[in-house]
Amino acid sequence: MSIIELREGNCRNCYKCIRGCHVKAIAFKDGHTKVMDNECVLCGECIINCPQNAKYIQNDVEGVRRMLAAGERVYVTLAPSWQGWYPNTSFAKVSAALKKLGFAGVEETAIGANATSAEYANLLKNGNMKNIIVTACSSVVMMIERHYPDLVPMLAPVSSPMMAHARLMRQTYGDIKVVFVGPCLSKKFEASDPLAGGLVDAALTFYTVDDWLREEGISIEAQDLQEDPQAAGVVNTRSRLYPKATGILATIPQQNFYSYRPIAVDGIDRCMDLFETMQDEDISGYFVEANMCSGGCLGGPAMRVGRRRLLLSESRITDKKQPQDEHPAATASIAFPHPRVFTNRFVRSEMPTEEEIREILAKTGKVRPEDELNCGSCGYASCREKAIAVYQGKADINMCLPFFRDRAENISNTVLEHSPNAIFAFDDNLCLQSMNPTAEAMFRTPLSEAAGLPFPAFFGETAFDEAKDTQCAVKKNVWLPEVEKSVEQTIIYIKEHHTYLAFLKDVTEELTRREHLEGLRDSTIDMAQKVIEKQMIAAQEIASLLGETTAETKVALTNLKKSMKDLAQS
Repeated sequence: MSIIELREGNCRNCYKCIRGCHVKAIAFKDGHTKVMDNECVLCGECIINCPQNAKYIQNDVEGVRRMLAAGERVYVTLAPSWQGWYPNTSFAKVSAALKKLGFAGVEETAIGANATSAEYANLLKNGNMKNIIVTACSSVVMMIERHYPDLVPMLAPVSSPMMAHARLMRQTYGDIKVVFVGPCLSKKFEASDPLAGGLVDAALTFYTVDDWLREEGISIEAQDLQEDPQAAGVVNTRSRLYPKATGILATIPQQNFYSYRPIAVDGIDRCMDLFETMQDEDISGYFVEANMCSGGCLGGPAMRVGRRRLLLSESRITDKKQPQDEHPAATASIAFPHPRVFTNRFVRSEMPTEEEIREILAKTGKVRPEDELNCGSCGYASCREKAIAVYQGKADINMCLPFFRDRAENISNTVLEHSPNAIFAFDDNLCLQSMNPTAEAMFRTPLSEAAGLPFPAFFGETAFDEAKDTQCAVKKNVWLPEVEKSVEQTIIYIKEHHTYLAFLKDVTEELTRREHLEGLRDSTIDMAQKVIEKQMIAAQEIASLLGETTAETKVALTNLKKSMKDLAQS
């Protein structure tokens, strides 16, 4: 299952997620988008940008519930950004609420951050790396492994605070399960990454935990203010600054950077610009704190989904000592190395030839460079970039909205211009908006003079009302005295556009021909009737004459027969 999933029914082909994806890890196929897991860096921009709520994050709550139901001892490592998510509350209250869900213990990931900073300090002191890119942000790690593989050797071989803290907890508490709770999506991948060593069993976002608390009827603010009996504080409070954009640099004393120049970048654009510079230019001696999200972890996707204001969240993250620090957690008092291994995960896509690119461009009407609008509506920065994506199977040829809109309009205009029927468009106030050449010819009036005028009286207002009320086509035959024509009139109301369409089919010749045929039929019937009547009279007269002749013949033959008989007897 992908970490970012799609509700296909909500995907409306707007391509906004593709436009917002800096690494173009979203493919469009079969009418909807799909995140390409092997290229995605889980920055969460597609989720934030989607206007239809079509994308959602894999929810691991059910898996955690199964761990608890099975009787496992499950501990929470709570990201230091919790103070930005849960304002005006205490760690003790958050910890108590989580324990009511069944967790055996809750500690701050800041404990692991302290161990991670110590590892960075050792790397700085040794000075063996050309440049050092910190690896606390798992999206940054994914970005370099998948898109800037030449920089993999510059990744600090150090576990993230989440991994380091999980290792400390397992070392301290024995056979346990570890669940991370924070603002990050990419931690879900880090938790499942085999190279991470399986230290974290699940990663949950703040808002999924809040949903879980609501389902169970647990309110953090309603908890007893009684101090949590478990020791859970940190030793170095500066490690709580990790969620800020320069928080990692703040945990390392200035003198401990030695020959390295510390710099911090946040936001995916700035990160990519820096990585491209490091990849293309021969620069060295930099210690880079890179955060994929603007504002660091406090600007993470879960924080934005939860509408947490970055400025307010930053003001709540401090290195001041907190009540739980009076009793440091057992994990905060031990130290050992936290190594991390990275690898090249770059997937090289086959590139098309220039001829193949031109062939794809030509299919959308781009046969010359000036035809390439580069409007970005498809989600790609240029027409050529989109053509390459089409070749690689990431994009659909039909994603060129200007081309297909122009084509549809051209087809529509051609149909209208050459239609033998007069076609009119009226607004909701029944004022003329447009009419085709056939209509202009029928009424001998150009559109330029008729546009905006109220509808002609011959349409009949009731026809428009009936079309609007019934949402059906209203059809009838009418005589237009203005143009001396008989027409078949059809009126349709398009609700979505508040527009009436009226079609007039000239049926004058058809009706005239029909009337002529009906006249011929009637005269033919009359003539046939008269012939029948004459024939009947003639038949009757012939019959009468035949009857008289037959009688006379019978009398004559009878007399003849009698005479012949009398003659024979004599």
